[in-house]
Amino acid sequence: MSDSHLQLIENLVACGQRVREAVVRAEYHRLAEVVGLGADGADTTHIDKLAEDAALAFLESAEPRMNILSEEVGFLDRGSALTAIVDPIDATNNAVAVPNFVPRPDASLAELAETPLREGHVFGFPYYAFSVGVVEDGQLIAGCVMNLPTGEVFTAARGHGVDLDGVPVRARQVTTLREARVALIRPETDAAWRTLRAITVGARRIRVTGCSALDLALIACGTLEALINPNRISPGGWGEKIVDYAGALALLNETGSVLTGFDGVPVPVDFDLSRRTPLVAAATPELHDVLIEALHAESWDDVARDEGGGQGRSSNEDRTPPPCHPEPQKDLSS
Repeated sequence: MSDSHLQLIENLVACGQRVREAVVRAEYHRLAEVVGLGADGADTTHIDKLAEDAALAFLESAEPRMNILSEEVGFLDRGSALTAIVDPIDATNNAVAVPNFVPRPDASLAELAETPLREGHVFGFPYYAFSVGVVEDGQLIAGCVMNLPTGEVFTAARGHGVDLDGVPVRARQVTTLREARVALIRPETDAAWRTLRAITVGARRIRVTGCSALDLALIACGTLEALINPNRISPGGWGEKIVDYAGALALLNETGSVLTGFDGVPVPVDFDLSRRTPLVAAATPELHDVLIEALHAESWDDVARDEGGGQGRSSNEDRTPPPCHPEPQKDLSS
């Protein structure tokens, strides 16, 4: 790995560590407090703001200098050829799912909130992530995904494979559904549940975790083999944004894994925070083909009719799903 690539990866990991320190030190009783609106028009919580501030403070002083795209502040043009697409916390809802602490007579909640840092762990649902992907000339050249509760870190630089905590890893060459451990984004409609019938019955294992960045990273390292968001027609906008998958896509690109929308078209790498894409990811192209075939077994017209008259697929040849550009709202589950 060249010195420039090594420096870039070291910076991304250090940025994640800064975010982790800020999250672990947070006042637990304030984590879900709404403190403003993000650049995508969605609510910003206290923990979102803490993580964003930590990430931006690090990236603004790091070299090489980079532009920044973030869910809360939007695009910051710093005149660089590099752009960091950063999600300081993916799966906010997991991050704020902390125990209902009972204050002790001799300690306030703020004082109790420091306990996890001293003991080296955090409470709550331990599955939320810092994620960042670096783009140059429209191509991802590096990525980092960190499990903030555990500190596990996945990194990749273009042409140099994927590391987990500094040790090389790779996706498993699974090609059939019966071998696949599949993560799901929660179905939001009856039609989405029906779409998943063959997947849930036929897969080796099913997981619903609420953090797409980590699910994708686990595909890159061989712990999972697939991720599916079945909400192909979703007025509420249950799809993933570029900040949700940019860091993990850099990992998947290094392993030969596949990440597309529900229509099977490769996901875009751009700076549009309003775009939401229901994802389908697989460890191998063969498994991806199996998933797409299963998910499209039911016609778009039938699904649209069940969804109350939404746009459907007009013919068997037209496999392009309706656009998924929702009214702004915060998806805390992914």
